[in-house]
Amino acid sequence: MKNKSIAKVVVWILVLLMPAGAAKAGTVTMEWLRDNYVKSEVFIPMRDGVRLHTAVYAPRDEATHPVILIRTPYGVSPYGEKFSGSLTSWMSVFAAHHYIIVFQSVRGTYLSEGDYVNVRPMSGDSGIADEATDMYDTAEWLLRNTSCSGAIGVKGVSYPGFYATMAGLCGHPAIKAVSPQAPVTDWWKGDDVHHNGIPMLDCYGFAASFFRERKAPSMEGNASLIKIDRKATDYFMSLPDFPSLTANLGERIPYWETVLAHPDYDEYWKSVSVTAQIRDVAPAVLVVGGSYDAEDCYGALETYRALREQSPSTETFFVYGPWGHGSWRDVKYDRLGETVFGTGSSAWFMENIEYPFFAWYLEGKGEKPAPVHILPSEAREGGETHDTSDDWQTFASWPPPGTRTERYYLNRKSLLGPCGTPIIRRSRKYVSDPSDPVPYLDTAAVKNGFDKTYMAADQRFTASRKDVLSWSSRTLRGDRTADGPIRVHLEVAVSTTDADFIVKLIDVRPDGYQMLVRGDGFRARYRRGGDAPEALVPGEKTAIEFTLNDIAHVFRKGHRLMVQVQSSWFPLMAMSPQFFQKNPYEVPFSDYQKAEITLYNDSWIEIPFLP
Repeated sequence: MKNKSIAKVVVWILVLLMPAGAAKAGTVTMEWLRDNYVKSEVFIPMRDGVRLHTAVYAPRDEATHPVILIRTPYGVSPYGEKFSGSLTSWMSVFAAHHYIIVFQSVRGTYLSEGDYVNVRPMSGDSGIADEATDMYDTAEWLLRNTSCSGAIGVKGVSYPGFYATMAGLCGHPAIKAVSPQAPVTDWWKGDDVHHNGIPMLDCYGFAASFFRERKAPSMEGNASLIKIDRKATDYFMSLPDFPSLTANLGERIPYWETVLAHPDYDEYWKSVSVTAQIRDVAPAVLVVGGSYDAEDCYGALETYRALREQSPSTETFFVYGPWGHGSWRDVKYDRLGETVFGTGSSAWFMENIEYPFFAWYLEGKGEKPAPVHILPSEAREGGETHDTSDDWQTFASWPPPGTRTERYYLNRKSLLGPCGTPIIRRSRKYVSDPSDPVPYLDTAAVKNGFDKTYMAADQRFTASRKDVLSWSSRTLRGDRTADGPIRVHLEVAVSTTDADFIVKLIDVRPDGYQMLVRGDGFRARYRRGGDAPEALVPGEKTAIEFTLNDIAHVFRKGHRLMVQVQSSWFPLMAMSPQFFQKNPYEVPFSDYQKAEITLYNDSWIEIPFLP
């Protein structure tokens, strides 16, 4: 456990190590940047002749410096003489230490030439350009054309996190450290497009702009074909099936069609999954994730696991905090909706973990960070914020050594703890009706579009619904820290041939507030594997087993654990037609069916607790 005094000493040491004329991190201004940096925009040639538009911010002095690079499909504005605002915010620590800061548009985006391919896989042939070869060629150019010290670091959040992973696989010896942060990793198993085979409807708005094919290089991205100007629930109830959603776009989007043509985890999805490619990674890797990230929580966890299991010689580090998507770049972040997580976590991460990681590997300065940094969440009462500097935990690995799983049975009336015995013959039932799906958030609180605060939102709005089953534990007699993945095992019978199952773990405060700690879904047709869809036998008892993304959460004394099970979470997740079809994306809403769900008492969840 680190404390405030240690954190202050570390920051002071870093300040003393700054080169002459450097600014303190967090105090870099545009005026200081213009006095100390020069910006240039260049087109870097790749091995196949394609040129990638790149913005280079280089210190004005005569010394050599390490490079920090971000490769992105979202453009490198502002163009021309203006400096990027990121240099005075989440990239300011690198500017303060006189790094050469580089932003590059990947091929086929904005002003870069070539054709864009979503989650382009490595070709395995050095003569064929891909994201790894583009990174290699960019590194070669930077070594020859800038005052690079010979050390290059790469980082990125979300889709740029995917490109940071690819940088780690490119094999260039100058790339010493990479940091995939909330990286896109597998668009079928997790991340933005699907969760365990269930389509995520937020992807529809993304597809309506980003998935459109670019006609020519441009400073502007593709305009969106749609506008969700009402509550997302209303919008998607008016377009309740995929044929309607596709027709509403008004033009063909080939990659959207590719997604809909591959409902199962087939060879296409396997070919674009990053996980299998993570082997023999030479640079050190700092993986960063948010435990309340609505887009790519899975990607960070899966990237870290793949590195530990498939590339054990890689020096791998992991950071996990109670952040939304990319919130570790926002120094003002302290809450998600009504749930307060505390102040200072982002600044502490940038100054005490992220920069020291790159400084150690690119500059040979400071100390190597601890292997794992975790900032757990908790369900605080009162809404008052607090300084989180003393709350960070460090471990040798993740999940922490010594973690023990405890099984909780979904008994008829209560959540039975480790000593409980299920009454197997008893069960509970509900009807899942596609015309009246369970909302993902209290509809009275939903803003226009999708509201990412659902990740930690109060679940009391489901209390009156008969299609949501709830189980609650006894009041906790002491604090319990849960660190790691949550296993789910459901014993069910369904009146139809397919259904979705959404499972939520909730922290119930003494004042009644029911904070969602983790929720996710699973489509029953994939119980034998994503590549082996199989219809349910109506009325037959069937086991459904899957894993919820890792949590890092403290359940406080006096709180209770709650589990909820339902079969829709709309419009966060697209509704299942609730009967088996080879391609459920082709089913019109008029054919969707009601399903009676029976859930038996020998169902359970396993929660990993620290001793």
